[in-house]
Amino acid sequence: MPVSSETQNSSLSEGISGRRTRVPQQARSRRTREAVLAAATECFERNGFDDTTTAMIAGKAGIAVGSLYGYFQDKRQILLELLDVHAEEVAALVIDDLAPAKWRGRDPREQVRQLIDLVFHSQRLRPGMQRIMWERYFKDDGFRVPFEAVRDRIREAIEEFLDAVAEQGLLRDLDRESASFVVLNAVQWNATQAFMYGSPEEIDATAAATSDLVARYIFRE
Repeated sequence: MPVSSETQNSSLSEGISGRRTRVPQQARSRRTREAVLAAATECFERNGFDDTTTAMIAGKAGIAVGSLYGYFQDKRQILLELLDVHAEEVAALVIDDLAPAKWRGRDPREQVRQLIDLVFHSQRLRPGMQRIMWERYFKDDGFRVPFEAVRDRIREAIEEFLDAVAEQGLLRDLDRESASFVVLNAVQWNATQAFMYGSPEEIDATAAATSDLVARYIFRE
């Protein structure tokens, strides 16, 4: 399929998943690519992944289907790109809030409570997309790479947080590598399950209970 000269004038960037994607250098092509991603988000949210077609996405973006293929091979590649963006946002949010510079001089327990509450309520953003991404995680091995890349980065940030808490004499005697795994899984699983099956009130209550559980696990009395 022919690709416009404007699209050909592009560079390759590596997303969080390690995939190399083509990013146009010209402003008009970058705007078109962003329009495709925005249109795809709306279509996936409304119709789900299986019932969304590239024709729907192209129509929503205001371009021809052939033009869409100049940027993405298929709807799967579009969804992977959206996952890269979403995963990077989540990783940056959590890692930034765990950094000692963000909470030093304050009670780290309060920082943990605020962060867990934020993680829980971020699940409400683009709910349809989050459901689709979790479905793809279990159905398509290609979606596991970005998920696991984010998990690795967050686990490392949790370990650094625990090290900083230990320096203040506030950490219980525990294996920090194992603790980072336990904390990450407890928060991620509880947040996902509460979002998928709980009411807003249940989400709030589960966030509070998870914060209490994590605090009791990692902090000295």
